[in-house]
Amino acid sequence: MMRWLQQSVLSLLVLMACSLFISAQADTSPIGVALDQRVIDLSNTLDPGTTTRLKEQLAALEQRKGAQVAVLLVPTTGGSSIEDYANQLFRAWKLGRKDVNDGILLVVAKHDRKVRIEVGYGLEGTVTDLLAHRIIEEHITPAFRQGDFAGGVALGVNDLVVLVDGGDLPKVAGPGINPQAVAVLLAFIVGGIGGVLMAAGKLPWRQALMLTVGVSVALAALAGGRDWPMYLLLLPLTILIGGATFGALWLARTVFYCVIGLLAYIAALLVADRFVAVSFVHWLALPLGALAVLGAYLALWVVMRDAWKTSPMGFAVRLLAAVAVYVAAGLIADAGRDGWLVAFPIASFVALFIFGKTAAGSGSGSGGSSSGSSSSSSSSSSSSSGGGGSSGGGGASGSW
Repeated sequence: MMRWLQQSVLSLLVLMACSLFISAQADTSPIGVALDQRVIDLSNTLDPGTTTRLKEQLAALEQRKGAQVAVLLVPTTGGSSIEDYANQLFRAWKLGRKDVNDGILLVVAKHDRKVRIEVGYGLEGTVTDLLAHRIIEEHITPAFRQGDFAGGVALGVNDLVVLVDGGDLPKVAGPGINPQAVAVLLAFIVGGIGGVLMAAGKLPWRQALMLTVGVSVALAALAGGRDWPMYLLLLPLTILIGGATFGALWLARTVFYCVIGLLAYIAALLVADRFVAVSFVHWLALPLGALAVLGAYLALWVVMRDAWKTSPMGFAVRLLAAVAVYVAAGLIADAGRDGWLVAFPIASFVALFIFGKTAAGSGSGSGGSSSGSSSSSSSSSSSSSGGGGSSGGGGASGSW
């Protein structure tokens, strides 16, 4: 009897010790569950088949390379930033081998719509911040936006495995055609054509109204998706904006043809970019900048000419003022020949105001003296800790 009592007490003590040990292990985890699996899904997002495949894939990677990669899905980080949350979990999980720190943690906070790839010190040269950002932006978040969480996590894990194995990320597929964007663009084009026809007197307003309704319904069907009723309101507004813009431009033919030429030039650059690499800075920004500069100097020449015709003496005084600005800007720049080159556009800009304002003033004054009427009328599986877990915050974050 005494022996049985001793055995019972001993068994009870062993059970209590085990319970305390398990509780202590759980308490050390910031999420309240044991960090002993390669994939932990607390958001009930992944199906069992996907979870098993991911565990097997990560176990095989650890066997090949020694690196430990883990995946954690939670509903929310509870007010903490995704970076702080992932770093805390990474250290508690002790991912990676001791003294090697070759661990990676992929954290998805589903309800917060945040994702983070935390990288250990030992892999920061392999999975750089830029590569982690590419994985998130090119593969994970696009799938999440479509509601494919299992696919997004699987793509992210595949990319991490490829990098740890020493490979390169696959090239991102070219962006697909967005039917909503196409619908809005077509609505603007149709509106522009209609506006020109109405301004030219070729399209009565009743037919234009019927055309707007028909085109809006057809393009809303093209846009598709759950938001198609919204497009029944957006597309007529887009048609109206296009019509008003190009209808007004048609009344100023020179401006109209310049705008059409610019749009055709931009379209040609976009088409060329699909076949060869086009630098839009060189082929678009620089030509437009050059045209703006030429236009400004043309305007300066016009106002200087008008100032000379109005009063040669006044012209000389203003010219001396512009030269004084140039000299002052060059002296202030104090950069040798480059400083005097920089001073020239500054002085030209100021001269535009000097000649323009005074020419306008003198013109209005002379008009008033010559005719009072004209002046009055002129007016814009499991995985134990590897002993690592050291991370300096390397990796990347994203949202969807």
